[in-house]
Amino acid sequence: MSSLAYNPSLTCGKFLRSNQFVRVIVGPIGSGKSSACVVEILRRAAEQKPDKKKVRNSRFAIIRNTYRELNDTTRRTFEQWLPPEMGKWDKQEFSFVIDKPLPDGTRLHIEVLFRALDRPEDVKKVLSLELTAAYFNELREVAKEVFDGVQGRVGRYPAKKDGGSSWDGIWGDSNPWHQGHWLQKLERDAPEGFEFFHQPGGRSQLAENLENLKTDYYKALCHGKDSEWIRVYIDGEIAVSDVGSIFGPLITAVEKRGGISDFAHPLTDVFTNFDIGISDAAAIWFWRINEHGVADIVDFYASSGKPLSHYLEVLEKKPYKYIKHWLPHDARNRTFATGASTLEIFQNHLRDKPEGHGSVAISPGLSIADGLAAARWHLEQPVRFHSRCDVPIPNDTGGDDHPSGLEAMREYKFEWDEVNKVFSKKPVHNWASNPADAFRYVSCVVKASELIVRKPPEPTKKVTMMTLPKMKLDELWSTAPNLNRNGRI
Repeated sequence: MSSLAYNPSLTCGKFLRSNQFVRVIVGPIGSGKSSACVVEILRRAAEQKPDKKKVRNSRFAIIRNTYRELNDTTRRTFEQWLPPEMGKWDKQEFSFVIDKPLPDGTRLHIEVLFRALDRPEDVKKVLSLELTAAYFNELREVAKEVFDGVQGRVGRYPAKKDGGSSWDGIWGDSNPWHQGHWLQKLERDAPEGFEFFHQPGGRSQLAENLENLKTDYYKALCHGKDSEWIRVYIDGEIAVSDVGSIFGPLITAVEKRGGISDFAHPLTDVFTNFDIGISDAAAIWFWRINEHGVADIVDFYASSGKPLSHYLEVLEKKPYKYIKHWLPHDARNRTFATGASTLEIFQNHLRDKPEGHGSVAISPGLSIADGLAAARWHLEQPVRFHSRCDVPIPNDTGGDDHPSGLEAMREYKFEWDEVNKVFSKKPVHNWASNPADAFRYVSCVVKASELIVRKPPEPTKKVTMMTLPKMKLDELWSTAPNLNRNGRI
């Protein structure tokens, strides 16, 4: 077994002593919370009662939102406490197995499955798993649908006929989340069996894990960071908007000025913008042009695992009269299954429809950077969102609700560069991507329209052109000053 000794900090100790079904430890970076969560795997495995063959069997899943972070960051922490020589890696399955004898004559058999669950739809990856328990690394980055789905997969290994599990549950670590995050709501209304543990900030006198950090670690980390980043990642406090969020602060500003409300609006002259996917959640924003020449966002819809016909039915059931439906640029691509593109299917569907069903077009083609700039510009204009855009979308198949459009906008963020400790310029592709990308397309349409209809500025004053009299060359030459007859000065 590992020769490393683990001495938990005060908060980590309380976290490890708890037997609640769901436990979450929250704190600044470098506070030792991830190490506590990895050690918990080994501890719970050793406590598992042996079967008839005197084997202590357990199976754990370690879950993070993206494969890159799971492999580059989570695995690194895991191997600090459970080094490769303790077991055997299966690269294809991305799993680690420990099979070791214990001093009491029993044998410890642990399976640790590493799973990246980038989107709510990826919960299907664990629906067939039989787990003892699960650990979510950086839980705030995972969609609630995934978190809820995994709860039904723990406590199922070992099987009851083999003695069952001595303890089962879920635990996770996280940096603080932002206002309105689903974890904030869960903590506020925590059901029985859920417990949250908050570590002190890195600059406080009670800061934890300082003995394992270099001198002035947090002081040095503050250099070049804005106050909101410091507030969350160093002081361990809840954020006003999600740090690293691309649109979060702007959505917060829209909300503060009253831009999210139950405003009245006509049902006519409605546009839609799509971002379409099957494995990803497809998203639709419904909007109108307001008196300021920008969008009133009147509705939002999202679903997943559905064909295009489902979304065409959604358009029919909504009470709106449409002008145009804007599709993403990849709607031109033909699929192998149908031999037709999304654009062609849409066009065929609308061909014989009466007025009010709208036409279809491809959104303006802008780079991601230009599209993000257009969306930021748009959010700084007098745009409004109807409150229904901030309500989760009911799942018509009986599963968990889809997050609201505005929740996805708040969660859309840049990738974190773990090496350089900065946010990159590339957005994270997760459950929030499609709704946020669809809004980006809305903004591209609005921005392009604004540029087309923009009137040229009026001149500040009229310029009178001087009319010169017609003159012969000799006459013109004679008017030149300071010239002699030979034309020399």
